[in-house]
Amino acid sequence: MTSVATFALLWMVAVVTPGPNVLLITGTALDSSRRVAAWTVAGVLVGTVCWGLAGFFGVGLLFGAAPWLYVGLKIAGGTYIAYLGAKLIFRKSGPLDDAIAVGRGSGRRAFRRGLTTQLSNPKSGAFVATIFAATMPREAPLSAGLAAIAIMVTISGGFYGLWIWGLGRDWIRARYLRARRAVERATGALFVLFGINIAISR
Repeated sequence: MTSVATFALLWMVAVVTPGPNVLLITGTALDSSRRVAAWTVAGVLVGTVCWGLAGFFGVGLLFGAAPWLYVGLKIAGGTYIAYLGAKLIFRKSGPLDDAIAVGRGSGRRAFRRGLTTQLSNPKSGAFVATIFAATMPREAPLSAGLAAIAIMVTISGGFYGLWIWGLGRDWIRARYLRARRAVERATGALFVLFGINIAISR
C-alpha cells in the first residue's frame, strides 16, 4: 500500500469514528436544517485545514518540546466541549423555531461552532502530526503536504455531506422530533464525556 493510500485510509477511519465533530454535525442536521448543518461542516473543514497545516509543519515536535502547551490545550479544549454538552443537557425545551434560528446569523454561528469544536481538540492535531510522520518522508515537499490536506478535506467533506443528507430525510427528522429532548440529553452527555476524556487523558 502506498503512503498516500495509507494516509487516506487512516484519515477515513478517523473521520467515521464517532467523536465531537460527528455528534455536533448530527445534532445540527437533526435540530435545524441541512443548510445550517452545511455551515457547521464548513467550520469543521476549515479547522481540518488548520490542523493539517500544523501537522505537516511539525506541531507534534512543538507539543513534544513544550508538553505544557499540549496539556493546556487539552484542558481548555476538553472544557469547551464539555460546556457544549452541558448546554444541551440543561437547555429548556421549547418550539423548534425558538431553539434554532435558521436565518443568516445562524449560519455564522454554526460555522464558528464547527471551527471551534474542531480546533478545541488538540488530539486532532497530535493525530494528524502522527499520520504525517508515519506516512510522509521526512523531507516531503510542500506539494505533498498540500495534497494530503486536500485528501483530508475531500474525505471529511464527502462523509459529512452524505451524513447530513441522510439525516435530512423526513422520516428520520420526524422520529427525532418525537424523542428530541432524550436525544439532546444523550448527545450532551456524550459531549461531556468526550470533553472530560480529552481534558484528563495523557
